[in-house]
Amino acid sequence: MKTWLANFESCYQCLDKLRKPFLLRSLAKCRQTVGVRRVFCIRRRCRAIEYSASPSRLTRTEGPAVPALDLAKLTAVVRNFERPKSLRRLVRSVRRFYPQLRLLVADDSTEPRPVKGVDFLQLPSDSGRAACQNALLARVRTPYFLLLDITAELHRGTRVDQLLQLVVDDKLDIAAGELIACQRRLLVFTRRQPRPEHGLCELARDQLTLTRGVRSRGDGFSWCDLVGNFYVARTNKVRTLGGWDPELRDDEREEFFVRAQRHGLRVGIAPEATIWHWHAAPETRTPISRQSEMPLAVAKMGLARMTDFAGDVVKAPRRALAA
Repeated sequence: MKTWLANFESCYQCLDKLRKPFLLRSLAKCRQTVGVRRVFCIRRRCRAIEYSASPSRLTRTEGPAVPALDLAKLTAVVRNFERPKSLRRLVRSVRRFYPQLRLLVADDSTEPRPVKGVDFLQLPSDSGRAACQNALLARVRTPYFLLLDITAELHRGTRVDQLLQLVVDDKLDIAAGELIACQRRLLVFTRRQPRPEHGLCELARDQLTLTRGVRSRGDGFSWCDLVGNFYVARTNKVRTLGGWDPELRDDEREEFFVRAQRHGLRVGIAPEATIWHWHAAPETRTPISRQSEMPLAVAKMGLARMTDFAGDVVKAPRRALAA
């Protein structure tokens, strides 16, 4: 009986502090009908949303334990284009696991919809991912930033602290995590499987070949040349690099990492840090249709052709080669 009362009192104080009226009503009914199972069920729900005791630094205990001082050095940046639902899902996950993390959003949608609790930056419609990320980089005031994709969702295994530590310890300049593709099935079940986007950039004369895999293992990470849009980077290094090429719009990634390789930036991946990526098409129909900028990207790299991960060959435009 004493154990039951202790759980009951602790549960009630927790809910009263969090102002959760819907659970308080359930708990009040337990006072009338003494049901031990019901109280312990609510107690488990309390543990899932329990906060730390310090009111100045509220940190949820369900996420990784990250010192507030470390996250004060980090800023999360993301570009949104016609995906307001995905943006809200991403913001909820950030606030759930890293509530003290600052989030910058650049929106180049036709009708931007600001979200509360984030620093919102509105850009001209269809500016492109490269231009949005450059605008976000100019707003970053911390020594490190976390690049996220709009379709991403943080979860318990999203070890942002691990990626940040690799960069803070000067082991890497860009520390990335693994991507997990998520797809909803039958409205209830979710299929999750790894979607590796990291690899190697093999340069030979005027040709570039992208291959899956890593070069070698380091201390808590693996060396590679190219990663997906989930990484912690050193702000000054990326600024010195020049950021992303705005002429390449949404096809800027390969050219960015080839340039980073030529400038000596250290890139690696920590597969223990994972993030969920949901398949989400633009939620509003846009009449914008364009050709791929990959041939221009190959020309900007000073190459004649590039073989991507799928084995497709992309050639630089002839006029660019002649120039």
